[in-house]
Amino acid sequence: MSLFTKYLKGWTFRSTTPSFDVGDEIAVFIAEANGDGNGHAYVGDTKLIVEGAGFDTVEKRVRVRITEFDEATATGRGEFLEVVGESSYTR
Repeated sequence: MSLFTKYLKGWTFRSTTPSFDVGDEIAVFIAEANGDGNGHAYVGDTKLIVEGAGFDTVEKRVRVRITEFDEATATGRGEFLEVVGESSYTR
């Protein structure tokens, strides 16, 4: 085995469009919210609509349970569970 092969062993490339399974619980930052009480989170190029994450969760880290996901379009929906952290951004 060459030194180059040993060096690269175990390396993988991350996707800009990660996928999720229904039932997965993940932590994301809510980027924005709309008037219907849903927040929007982006994980790379993957977009999630988070039901129940309203204006008070914008710029906060929240725990979300994935309720549906379409891998072909890298979009999905999740249900807001709880706030788990604040943004490091300060005004």
